Amino acid sequence: MSSTFLPNMGAALVKVTNNKGEEIGKGFIISPWNTFFQQLVQAAPAVQDVSAGSPFTANVAGVVIFTGGAPVITLTRGTTNIILTGERIIPIAVGDTITWVGATTVQFLGA
Repeated sequence: MSSTFLPNMGAALVKVTNNKGEEIGKGFIISPWNTFFQQLVQAAPAVQDVSAGSPFTANVAGVVIFTGGAPVITLTRGTTNIILTGERIIPIAVGDTITWVGATTVQFLGA
């Protein structure tokens, strides 16, 4: 179960009073403040082991982390291939594909 907590958008944030101290209304969270408060209370995404072998294609933006070896890594974005080696933290976008040759531990941290 996720430990994500969201602000209650139906709960009043402030009480509005007149100069006699009588309540005349309530104030609620509106956008973009609701987004601001959500980022303060949401848990950071967990690092996930990439259990399927090479290749790995991202379905969300994040970073791929290579440790424990010196693999030859290829990052493919569209028609462009970039060759990388060694331990790396590689930012990737949706649709990027990472392939590697060599023993290594591969983890993914989504944004």
